[in-house]
Amino acid sequence: MQESELLFKLIQRQGTIDQVSHFLKEKNLPSSAGSWRDMIDNRLRKLFENNQLGSHDLINLLRQTEEYGSQHIFFYQLIDSHEVSHFFKKDFAQTLISNKLPALGTTSIVDLPEKPTVVEVRYTNEKTQSIIFKLVEKRTILNKVSDTATNGQLVITYDQIPYRAVNLLKISADGTAEIRLQSHSDSTSYKGLAESVFTLLDPVVNRLSWKDHKLDNLKANLFDNDKRAYLQKIFGLRHTQHSNTDGTRLSAAVGMPGASMYDDGEAVASVDRFLQKKDHAHCEKVSVMLMKNEGLNRSIGLLISGEPNEMAITSKVSELEYQYIVRTVLENNV
Repeated sequence: MQESELLFKLIQRQGTIDQVSHFLKEKNLPSSAGSWRDMIDNRLRKLFENNQLGSHDLINLLRQTEEYGSQHIFFYQLIDSHEVSHFFKKDFAQTLISNKLPALGTTSIVDLPEKPTVVEVRYTNEKTQSIIFKLVEKRTILNKVSDTATNGQLVITYDQIPYRAVNLLKISADGTAEIRLQSHSDSTSYKGLAESVFTLLDPVVNRLSWKDHKLDNLKANLFDNDKRAYLQKIFGLRHTQHSNTDGTRLSAAVGMPGASMYDDGEAVASVDRFLQKKDHAHCEKVSVMLMKNEGLNRSIGLLISGEPNEMAITSKVSELEYQYIVRTVLENNV
């Protein structure tokens, strides 16, 4: 299969029509499409054949569709006395080659590799210099085909359907890092998957240089009386779960779409009473909506649960939306 055709296939599989349309609009190119067939055949393929889009444009579009949102993100902080400066020196390109990793700045278009594969290592154009390691892996989902009762036994048959998943490690010159893991279609623990990213990159990334950047302060701040008035303008509370040292759990959730627990005085008062004794109770997990505002043109769901340094974005987002989400979360995690 030609590279361009594989790119069309992956863009359709990984992204949404809205993402592609927005990408084309930014380039002042025809962008409307009523279906994926229209978008691929009448937009992307024709623009590519007419040299209005190049391979680098399609690769950038693929990045936009698969690197932001519908992910679990793990945050890390560089341990004191360790450094990241070597990632940004000229000889790091040779380090990659010596360790049989992709050449810096090159991209391999891979669909379903037999084992997790590093397909790209690149620098970003962000304000803080960063380097991204991109990995592709093959996952499978089970699709029930039939169930048959025979001789007192129930035999259930499934098809194993493979799909492409993309994970990333981003290391910034300011000593922060994040691992983004494409969300699974079923419930799973992501900690081991995050560690496997470090393991795969072990020749050039030292796991022992990084400690978890926990989000405990953000969870606590959401219920801090002194900070609530400010934070409720940014976050809408959808669901919370708290526990105390006695092992008691308190869970609360809103019942209507778009509602926030902050709007229910009795619910907030109940949580406040549960938390009133210092160091007796804490927030285990919280589901929030990052509210639409001047920096965000729609509300986006976040789940802060699992590991202390873990957060999930529940939908696909743009690169700018992703940057806003991460910045807002970390700014309020102090």
